[in-house]
Amino acid sequence: MFHFKQFDLEHERSTLKIGTDAVLLAALTQTDTAQSVLDIGCGCGVIAFCLAQKLAENQIVPNIVGIDVDADSIAEARKNAERFPLLPNNSFHFEQISLQEFANQKNTHSFDLIVSNPPYFHDNLKPQDKSRLQSKHGDGQLSFQELADGVDRLLSPEGRFALILPPTEMEEFHQMVNQKWHCVKTVFIQPTEKKPVFRIVREYCHTIFLETKTHLSIRNASLQYTSEYLELVKPYLTIR
Repeated sequence: MFHFKQFDLEHERSTLKIGTDAVLLAALTQTDTAQSVLDIGCGCGVIAFCLAQKLAENQIVPNIVGIDVDADSIAEARKNAERFPLLPNNSFHFEQISLQEFANQKNTHSFDLIVSNPPYFHDNLKPQDKSRLQSKHGDGQLSFQELADGVDRLLSPEGRFALILPPTEMEEFHQMVNQKWHCVKTVFIQPTEKKPVFRIVREYCHTIFLETKTHLSIRNASLQYTSEYLELVKPYLTIR
């Protein structure tokens, strides 16, 4: 069980355990007044539930959908939804289905906000653990092109898509989509102030906006958490 400030989540059976990437993506994603949210590759639902907290604080009761190909992940997400204290259980719908299948369903509605912490090791050495392979390796599961095509079908005209990737993979994804989407937000994330960027969060939309670019260091030179990081995750985590 993982304990956030306002809710608890089971994640022991999910393909990927709750970690920094998921919390960073949720904390950095702009929710505005989104009425419908899609989490692609939702796992136990951590990003969906963190976004749900933001929306609940703005007195919004959204429709939140999470999809994942892993049955255990969806089972945990559904169980987590039953105990989530900030929104009614019927605000959430978690389905075991691929993005490709979901995007092709005739009755699928568009979404105001789509988020994903997608698989990205397309060519790297694969891990032994099959669930770990499924969660972070895209081979045979979800290519960047399939991710982009699915989002393109499902994003509402005024909607936003946010994702987190390592720099090399983000550059690959960005080159693929920058002719049809507009990047409106980029956050370069460093593990410490002296180490290179290891993750990038980007938000895209169909409408032209001025892009904002910022840097975030998780720890300072003394390996203490930076005040910026502590402020960012303050709504979710108690860090001593």
